[in-house]
Amino acid sequence: MKVLVVGGTGFIGHHIVRELLTHGHDVTVLVRTPPTNLPAAVAVQLGDLTDLSDERLNTIVAGHRGVIVASAAAVAAPRSVDIDVFFHDTNVAPVARLLAAGSRAQCDRAVILGSFYATLQREQPSLCLAEISPYIASRIEQAEHARAAVNAETSVAVLELPYVAGTTPGRQSPLEPMLHSMSVGNADILAYPGITAVVTATQVAQAAIAALDRRADGNYPVVTVNLPWADLFTRLATATGRPPKRIWKLPASLIKLMLRREGIRQRRQGFTLGFHPTQWSNLHATAMILDPDIARTELGVEPDDLDKALQDTAPTARAATELS
Repeated sequence: MKVLVVGGTGFIGHHIVRELLTHGHDVTVLVRTPPTNLPAAVAVQLGDLTDLSDERLNTIVAGHRGVIVASAAAVAAPRSVDIDVFFHDTNVAPVARLLAAGSRAQCDRAVILGSFYATLQREQPSLCLAEISPYIASRIEQAEHARAAVNAETSVAVLELPYVAGTTPGRQSPLEPMLHSMSVGNADILAYPGITAVVTATQVAQAAIAALDRRADGNYPVVTVNLPWADLFTRLATATGRPPKRIWKLPASLIKLMLRREGIRQRRQGFTLGFHPTQWSNLHATAMILDPDIARTELGVEPDDLDKALQDTAPTARAATELS
């Protein structure tokens, strides 16, 4: 089928585009800047989803049977704006407009790369994640508004993703700067005391194409494995050639302090983080886990080698460490 991928040159979009081509689909990407590393078979549309006119959006979507939203969501807002309005206008409204255009063009399936914070909110509503973090609220609303924008014949699958390991030319895994910020000297690493879900970019791409092909409709957490942060950082640091001598587990109070310091740094640069410091620190001190059987059973996602994905991540992480 003919598939439009928004963010097709991004960290995960890169893998999705290649997986689509492997499965014989015709691919169009919507990107902000001219790409340099796409296969020649991929058609390119230039534009920013947040400010495309309805007419241009209709033209871009026309003729496509499937849409995949793989563009990165904003996690920080300019200090000069209303933060709730910003996250709605950036993460929610453009996706809803895109899927509405697709529905008008008889596109009958869509896949959105979402966040595992939505899974945690659904499974643990007492956490009240959406109530106190504008970013998390926008990710939950993104799925709700997208489904409200389409007709009954259009399936909408939301892949709820945790931290992603892997490598993409010219792009950075979220794990790379995290390892850098948690390294102390050449031998020690700070680690959150909790557990987190991790997924490989390869599995995300497989899940996206499976959801598209099957016209999956629903929320699908996708995870390779759930690991203690100390284990994850040890594996990643070892892959860079610098296995840690000691791992220091941080209490929630120090995690909160670190996020507050990051918030101060962001404010100095003119931004406000979309996370509440106390909430974020408490989450990373507990278990942010996903059920791996959901994606395996409902989307047919095959097991993958996390250590190999971390080794792929490692060269860029190593370069960042050496430049510091």
